[in-house]
Amino acid sequence: MPDRPRRRTNEEEFALIQTCCAFRDAGEPIPPELAAELGALFEDAQRRVYGVCVKLTGNPEIARELCQESLLTGYRKLGEFRGEGRLSTWLYGIARGLSSNAVRRKQDLLSEDGILESGDPSLGVISALRKTEREAVLRVASQSLPPIEREAIYLRYVEGLPQDRITDLLGLESSSGARGLLQSSRRHLKKALRAELERLGHGSSFFLVTR
Repeated sequence: MPDRPRRRTNEEEFALIQTCCAFRDAGEPIPPELAAELGALFEDAQRRVYGVCVKLTGNPEIARELCQESLLTGYRKLGEFRGEGRLSTWLYGIARGLSSNAVRRKQDLLSEDGILESGDPSLGVISALRKTEREAVLRVASQSLPPIEREAIYLRYVEGLPQDRITDLLGLESSSGARGLLQSSRRHLKKALRAELERLGHGSSFFLVTR
């Protein structure tokens, strides 16, 4: 059985990255053997990067996209790597930041779409929930809506899809598309969200909602 290749030390990783960046900064192609070694470092880090993305988003498809974005961002910003740890740890930090921002954007949709005001206590509560809890609150709150509105609510506020994508997925033919469909349910959903949060009260990760 062939011996496994020796793992590079932190110093060796940093030296390789500096060399590759020097070629790139000079506008010269990275020699194939160095490019292959650099690619292997990114490949080794990919599983860990994907792991943090799926842990924070809870969505494998979104996690794959964020993993790819994290690796590309790391490659573009490779000159900023200072060798204070392993490359995989640095890429992990990039992935964590991008994933946290993605989750925050999904939570903010309730405010951006006008269902809850930015200063509404309910929005703060929902933002503090774990992903599964937030999905459960939205699911219960939307139960009395017509099926197509429930589907639109799920796609928008759980999956975080843009309104034009929802219009296509649901085959909406009206000129207002998903925007009009979501508007028709906003008043009811706002009231239902508050009622569900108040019903839950002081659960393990919930805060009391003031009236």
